[in-house]
Amino acid sequence: MKQLTTYIALFVLMFSMLQIPAANAQSPEIRPLELTDIMQFREITQRQQSENFATIAFSANPDYGDREGITVRVADGETFSVPRGHAPKVSQDGAFVVFMQEPPLLEREQASSREERAKLVSNAVLVNVSTGEQRTFSHADSAAFSGDGNFLLVLHEKEFSKENDSTEGQILTLVNLSSNEQQQIHNVSAYAVADEGSRVVWVEHTKQEPANDSSENGESAPVEAAVVMFNTANSQRSILDRSSNHKYSKLTFAPNAETFAFLAGEKESSLTETPQTLMLWQQGRASARPADVKRDGMILSEHSPMRFSDDSQRLFIGHRPAPEEKQEIDLKPKSAEDLYNLDRLLGDRRLQVWHGDDGMILTHQRESYRQMQRATAAAVFYPQAGNFVVLSNEPRETQSLNDHPYAVLAWDSQPYLREITWNGFHHDLYWIDLATGERKLVAEKLRSWQRGSLSPNGRYVVFVENSELKLFDSENGSHTVIGANANVSWVDEENDRPMEPSTYGIAGWSTDSSQVWVYDRFDIWQVAVTGANQGHAENLTVTGRANNMQYRVADTDDHNVINTELSVLIRGYNEQLKTSGMFAFDYATKSLNELIYGEKTYSLMGLSEDKQQVLFTEQDFRQFPDLWVADRGFSERRRLTDVNPQKSEFVWGNAELVEWESTRGEPLQGVLLKPDNYDPKRTYPVMVYFYEKFSQRLYQWNQMKVNHRPNFPYFLGQDYVVFLPDVHFRLGAPGPSATESLVPAMEKIIAMGVADPDAIGLHGHSWSGYQAAFLVAETDIFAAVVSGAPVSNMTSAYSGIRWGSGLARQFQYETGQSRIGESMYENLDPYIKNSPVFFADKINTPMLIQFGDKDEAVPWEQGIEYYLALRRLDKPVVMLHYEGEPHHLQRFANKIDYTVKMLEFFDHYLKGEPAPSWWVEGLEYQHYE
Repeated sequence: MKQLTTYIALFVLMFSMLQIPAANAQSPEIRPLELTDIMQFREITQRQQSENFATIAFSANPDYGDREGITVRVADGETFSVPRGHAPKVSQDGAFVVFMQEPPLLEREQASSREERAKLVSNAVLVNVSTGEQRTFSHADSAAFSGDGNFLLVLHEKEFSKENDSTEGQILTLVNLSSNEQQQIHNVSAYAVADEGSRVVWVEHTKQEPANDSSENGESAPVEAAVVMFNTANSQRSILDRSSNHKYSKLTFAPNAETFAFLAGEKESSLTETPQTLMLWQQGRASARPADVKRDGMILSEHSPMRFSDDSQRLFIGHRPAPEEKQEIDLKPKSAEDLYNLDRLLGDRRLQVWHGDDGMILTHQRESYRQMQRATAAAVFYPQAGNFVVLSNEPRETQSLNDHPYAVLAWDSQPYLREITWNGFHHDLYWIDLATGERKLVAEKLRSWQRGSLSPNGRYVVFVENSELKLFDSENGSHTVIGANANVSWVDEENDRPMEPSTYGIAGWSTDSSQVWVYDRFDIWQVAVTGANQGHAENLTVTGRANNMQYRVADTDDHNVINTELSVLIRGYNEQLKTSGMFAFDYATKSLNELIYGEKTYSLMGLSEDKQQVLFTEQDFRQFPDLWVADRGFSERRRLTDVNPQKSEFVWGNAELVEWESTRGEPLQGVLLKPDNYDPKRTYPVMVYFYEKFSQRLYQWNQMKVNHRPNFPYFLGQDYVVFLPDVHFRLGAPGPSATESLVPAMEKIIAMGVADPDAIGLHGHSWSGYQAAFLVAETDIFAAVVSGAPVSNMTSAYSGIRWGSGLARQFQYETGQSRIGESMYENLDPYIKNSPVFFADKINTPMLIQFGDKDEAVPWEQGIEYYLALRRLDKPVVMLHYEGEPHHLQRFANKIDYTVKMLEFFDHYLKGEPAPSWWVEGLEYQHYE
């Protein structure tokens, strides 16, 4: 950590020395951003609000620095700040907020070891929303409110608890928010609070006095654990279960707080996984009782999901195959003869077998191992009836364990595991009856994004197969094509990958399950599921396609139901103009009314419980997406937050839309960012950043971070123009597609008089890093290029591994982003023609390559291949190799270093500044401890 602090100081000093005044003198009120300024811009995270919208709380997180907990009293907009506050929780009525408070960044950076950092003190800070009064509880591990909002519970850190005589667990403090009285419970290991009402539960440990003097025979006194339920309304305390042999876990209240479930497992077990007992307490009982959820050949798992449905009627649980006995192998020889015991010697082998018939290749198995050891076969338990229903016998199957009362959907990918390597992800879709466990196959081998949508009554499933909208009826197992009269595509019209196009999605259902709302590219369609008009589609928004306006439902009720008794909130986005807004759809009159619309990006963040208040954000390139509140009709709206008031101090810019055609005639768009005080009488150096489609960013705030991407306002402050062009891809030619799209884009901004034709730089990372590495072999239009984590040789990358997931990379080329469309064995030609390493002799552009040697997405050897090719051909190249870094830089010092070097590189080639020493002379091998 000391090294990191030193790096930061060094780089900030270095950068301050490199500051170059803009060619146009800036207003004295504003100045260019420095790296340290970027670090201090904040984002809204961990937002919470009370159901009545009285209170909103969140953490304002900077890129680097101390965050701030902020509470907003919505009625008058008053805010209260908690230094270093995060993970807020809001009481039910919004009267109180509690934040966790981390140690200051300075203290965290000064800690020289993990042990020192663990000793730093974290607190819980209680905020009274009416008065703004704050109360701090030191050495806090977690905090929560009781369901009625009358009590605060604070669990204190383990070391602090031990120092204060809580030797068998932690101290739990209960605070009465009305009287401010508090009591402490010692030796607590876990606790839970009900969502409603006054019940809380904790696990409390006490040492039992033995019958004889345990100190004489060397035994310690046994520790008994008790599951204690406490009613904060009347201080009534009851023991739900107690044992000196059990360990309790998964404390889970039903939403109505009338049922409580937990697991009990032996403290010591000879098995590789400890079987669990489901313990159940129900209102009116004095204690918990074991529930019979036994399954042949399986155990109730400690990894069981333990989730109640929202109506408190069902508890989802999970089982795993019966475990084996633990095997303890002593590899030490017992005698000279034992030295040559082959079984003993083989016991120390480290072997993995890669079999051609494996469903998952070994690296995929390795990366999935921990998840697979926790996967459970789903079942549902009914507390009132006391019975349970098996939903699956396969732990690796995925179910939608949601709040539908009648059925669930399940997705089984097991038959297609082997094909993942070259064909991506597929699954079979099943409908399962929650009452009986009966399952019916809905469809086979659907793409993983096609999950299906279950009707509120559980009877129907709507899904897309082979680009057709289909209805499955679980009563008779029938399949019906619906919505055919719409004569529109339910799947991506612009799909440019050699795979099945993804669907536009299901908006939701009518309350009675008779209608389903479905999206095409632009409009919302209502399709009849039952009745005489079954299958008929009606266009509800009517004008979307004609006006290039994409309409999407902004809010649905439970079970994905669209409440048409109120006007339905719809978000609109104009694909051509990039404008957006909110609309109200009146179902009775089928009319769509504009509520708010303009050259902004609007996003709905939430609605109050009565649906009459709306929380939303409004943003564009100059405007941070602060939180706003409005009535449902958006006629009265107020901004609640001002998270980055310092923005007005800095040079920023304005965004405009640019349009052109590729060399093959496809229409394309991009975003041109011009700095404040832009002078139309001169040309500018341009930094181009791209990926696939970026024109949608026209009215979006730029995330203010120092990372592997160039920060746009930062470059604008350095007297650059920034350009974000779209790329149109054609199958089998991803590399040439970039050239065909970007070269005319550059010619466009040169013709506009914006770009200095000799000073255009390009930056791409990952997929666009590849494109950047390729197109310089086809054009010299760029004066300098930064290529981060690029694939340079598709023939070697094709059979590489994505180390983060363990997946083979073949599917990316055959059906995915690389868009080749064939295997390398069917057609080698496009793999060679799209690999820049084979055309390195044609590259004349100075290249800066960046890679981390722990890249989990692109094998970093791809960077080495590209570097060695350019080096052998005496091309101007430097590769920045960051040790221990993944695909996206994580170490903050490395982020700063890369940002500084990127600017120095572009300044040299685009603005004529002196070349930095690392570019001219390099840097000898550095050894880092």
